[in-house]
Amino acid sequence: MTENIVNNTSNKDLQLAQCLLPNFCDVRILFILVLLTEVLAIIFAMAAASSSDQFWDYLAISSLLMLWIALINAAVLCSLRAWLHRQKETHCLIITFCLMMSVSILVSLLTSKAGSLLYLELGNSLNSLFFLRVIIISAVIYFLLLRYFYIQQQWRLNLAAQSRAEIQALQARIRPHFLFNSMNTIASLITISPETAETAIEDLSDLFRASLSEKNMHQLKQEIELTKSYLAIESLRLGERLQIKWQIDENLLATEIPSLSLQPLAENAIYHGIEPIEKGGKILISALQIEDKLILSVSNPLMGENQSSTFNKKGNHMAQDNIRQRLKLVYGNKGGFSINDTKESYTVSLSIPLDVKK
Repeated sequence: MTENIVNNTSNKDLQLAQCLLPNFCDVRILFILVLLTEVLAIIFAMAAASSSDQFWDYLAISSLLMLWIALINAAVLCSLRAWLHRQKETHCLIITFCLMMSVSILVSLLTSKAGSLLYLELGNSLNSLFFLRVIIISAVIYFLLLRYFYIQQQWRLNLAAQSRAEIQALQARIRPHFLFNSMNTIASLITISPETAETAIEDLSDLFRASLSEKNMHQLKQEIELTKSYLAIESLRLGERLQIKWQIDENLLATEIPSLSLQPLAENAIYHGIEPIEKGGKILISALQIEDKLILSVSNPLMGENQSSTFNKKGNHMAQDNIRQRLKLVYGNKGGFSINDTKESYTVSLSIPLDVKK
């Protein structure tokens, strides 16, 4: 089920990992580009100048030349970014290198022509070796730059693959736990009401299909339906002891969330909250938007101090740790997992960032 966590929610994250070139349309990238270009201009001016006066002359011409080259390259790569990323990796590298070299050649020719027309005299800046110097320096810089982009891309792809592998391992752990408890519920119904058990088996088959699906991300609506199917099975066993209250923002039903992120929490709420209480209780399940985040929460009552039970809160940590790790792998620091434990209730909340751009 986790193979699509980066492919769906993180369809965008995976696409970003596959991108060879950074987004030169981004203002932050442009700022870094201008800053690095100016640093290179200073270094070249310091290396070529033999006096302070020469340094400022060289810095002026090299800054002007390099900034024009850098900004024109950024504009070209920004406009062609989508097309370049549809090419094969090798073709993308070659085409990008050729485009950048073409810009360097064009700008250097225009600079030389402008200098000769304006009778600009800056020592050896615009002599016969000027054009060759620009080409050689540009080729070396572009080669190193594209090499860096390639290494960064491979690192991102490896990181994404490791994340998918970790999520798969976590998902594999939650399936047996989920299915085992569902089978126990049905087993307890067979001797009491075979017809009801048969109906429960049909519901469980739906849960099987959802649990064994290759999709790791699905809509909130699907997760709620899955949770309702599970709660229907548990309601057959617990009867009136189990009460469910839903608070769902219908505008959020199409939001993509990790599979099996809500159902295990409902399962914990029953096994560690409702069952130990003789009269049962009410589980509150909510899905609401707070600012730019989807907040999923499951709340169950706790047993009073005057009631005796073998209930141990530590028993629900496996599912919680599992979900917490999956949220971290999918959303990084943008996701959240919190627990509010009071004397009366136990609430687990998941914070999932909404794609406000959509």
